[in-house]
Amino acid sequence: MFEGFVNPALVAGGLLAAVPLIIHLFNRQRHKPVAWAAMRFVLAAHRRTRRRVQMENWLLLLLRMAAIALLALAVARPFTGSQGPLAGLTESRRDVAIIIDASASTGYRTEVETIFERITARAGDLLAELDGARGDRAHLVIGGAWARLAAWGDPAAALAILADGPEPSDEHFDLAAALAEVLAFAKEEAAGASQSRVEIWVLTDLQRSTFLADELGDPDYLKVADSLAALGLKIFIEDLGAEESTPPNLAVGTLKTQSANLGPGEPLDLGVRVFNHGTVTKSGVRVALEVDGVRRPSQVLHLPARSSAEAIFPLIFEDSGEHVVRALLEGDRLALDDERVRILRVPEPVRVAIINGKPAPEIERDAAGLLFAVLDPQGDDGQLVSPFRPKELRPRDLESGDVDLDDFDLIWLANVDSLTPRAVAALEERVAEGAALVISLGDEVLVDAFNARFYSADGAGLSPAELLGPVAVASRQTDYWRVKAFEREHPALELFAEERWRALLTEAPVWEFVATRPHDNAEILCQLDDPSGSALFLSRTYGRGSVYLWTSSIDESWTALPSWGPFLVPFVYDLVSFAGTPRKPERSLAPGAALQAEVAEFPRRVELVGPDGTARVLSGEPEKIGRDLWRLPAVSDEDTAKVGLYRITTESSEPIAFAVQLAKSESNLERLAPSEVEGLHEAFVLHKPGAQVDPEQALLRRGELWRPLAIAALCALVLESLVAAWIGRKRGGRA
Repeated sequence: MFEGFVNPALVAGGLLAAVPLIIHLFNRQRHKPVAWAAMRFVLAAHRRTRRRVQMENWLLLLLRMAAIALLALAVARPFTGSQGPLAGLTESRRDVAIIIDASASTGYRTEVETIFERITARAGDLLAELDGARGDRAHLVIGGAWARLAAWGDPAAALAILADGPEPSDEHFDLAAALAEVLAFAKEEAAGASQSRVEIWVLTDLQRSTFLADELGDPDYLKVADSLAALGLKIFIEDLGAEESTPPNLAVGTLKTQSANLGPGEPLDLGVRVFNHGTVTKSGVRVALEVDGVRRPSQVLHLPARSSAEAIFPLIFEDSGEHVVRALLEGDRLALDDERVRILRVPEPVRVAIINGKPAPEIERDAAGLLFAVLDPQGDDGQLVSPFRPKELRPRDLESGDVDLDDFDLIWLANVDSLTPRAVAALEERVAEGAALVISLGDEVLVDAFNARFYSADGAGLSPAELLGPVAVASRQTDYWRVKAFEREHPALELFAEERWRALLTEAPVWEFVATRPHDNAEILCQLDDPSGSALFLSRTYGRGSVYLWTSSIDESWTALPSWGPFLVPFVYDLVSFAGTPRKPERSLAPGAALQAEVAEFPRRVELVGPDGTARVLSGEPEKIGRDLWRLPAVSDEDTAKVGLYRITTESSEPIAFAVQLAKSESNLERLAPSEVEGLHEAFVLHKPGAQVDPEQALLRRGELWRPLAIAALCALVLESLVAAWIGRKRGGRA
């Protein structure tokens, strides 16, 4: 009769129906007959009506027991299938959750319509089956990088949203987030019970990257599906994608510089990689490049199936600063990935102050001289160009206050014995504002004075470590230490991660260094193979800037590294390039990412101009974060939903450009095979759009009987009251 109960534990409440019977039996046991002569006439009359009275009492008892039993069953919410004998009495109200895949890939256009238009049309068909007047509820979830609950409750409201013609987002489809949104109100609908009756529909293009994890491990949505399955729910997935298993599509994948970005006037190669995600070879694919709005000559690529090719564009930028580079393809059925924008920064020369603590006539013994030779290799003929502007200073230049540290992006203390508190305070202020400080040690450094000026146990000092004292080998003829470990991904050291260059760092002898006790906030970038595993190279952040400590000498006094092959040039070059270039917020964002830009002047009337040219004023007040640096009001995630080029404008500074980029996975339109869908999870059911739901597949079409049972319980109570009143009047009349 019943296929199950939504609240099976409450079925035990039916035992309460026995309470009236127990009370009746208990009361009978308490009565003790007492013989009384005058009662024999009453007993004689009672014997004549005894059977009728017993029948009336039993009728009242049964009605009361039935009311309690029916009420307990109603609360337990029994249900039956659509083919059951009680199907005609079941509650017909439906609770339907529809998840719409609104990812960028659904913008793919077929011969007549886009995939997204198919999806919204099918969602409209499902909603049209519902009737708000009978209590049907609709939950419309638009799935993108996060779930948007567009409508809940009234099906007519959900239909009105679809009638407004929504568009696909420029995001990927996070199935886990969408199912989690459904899980929240499925639990609410179950009201703490073990089962729910929400119907779940996922309308999607079945893009493979949506359902399969890119890396090892299970996709996130599987855990949410487990929770839905535990509520007795099935997830009906409808494939509304293209007919091909791998729809043809070309996409601009990356814009990457192929050579060092030295600065204005220097040649630079930019590579544009184009992907052919289809199964058919494409020839004569034309790639165009725009630089600051000016179209450059296009190139033609040959793209075999399921492969990529790169077009190289030689560029020369006459001005430093930010430049907008845009790569374009001829439009295809998914237009969104036929264009990609990059904000390319052409750097100003890094301004370097080299503080020479120990000048020497031989350059191998002069740390500052070696650094100057690396950073300014220009010969007399002027043929060599450097991206650095080094200037050699003496410690007294810092101590006198005649040098303005704002004129430098990086300060290098080379074997400096000590500095006055005034000079150290100036360094602290400049580094906190964003400059970099590099400290290389040597025999001139006074350990106690250094610690007093540069180190603080609470992290307030500049140094990433406390100096403990010099450590030297017993004999340079036979003993030495080497680098045993280093951070291979750090920009100053990543060159040496390659096998052919590694020996330049790891095989050179180190005869002497200064032992240190690193601070908790320090990062050890290079470590020696001495018994203590001492640090050779450390770093830390300080305010908006950074500090690097080289615990040996940068000349040949304590180590052979400066002359051990071509080590010094790439190391110093990469370190100064990385540390001396001011860090700026990333200007390439994913859809829906937030951004806070910075300007060097107080901003007035800050506006955001979107890809379509519309502008709006950014709300909020700018924040001062330095002497001449202001953080603009944030661009929220709602402002960056669309792919394209954005600009932040103010009345007092140049526009700030940033690009919102399409996720590369959205360009690969390869789809899951239907046979793969149900194998992903036991709760997944692949459903053909428009087909009837097989009642054997799910608990989806079950009907609940709580309302008829509740009505029956009410009827039993009313009937019990009427019978009791009738019996009372009849017996009273006889009296």
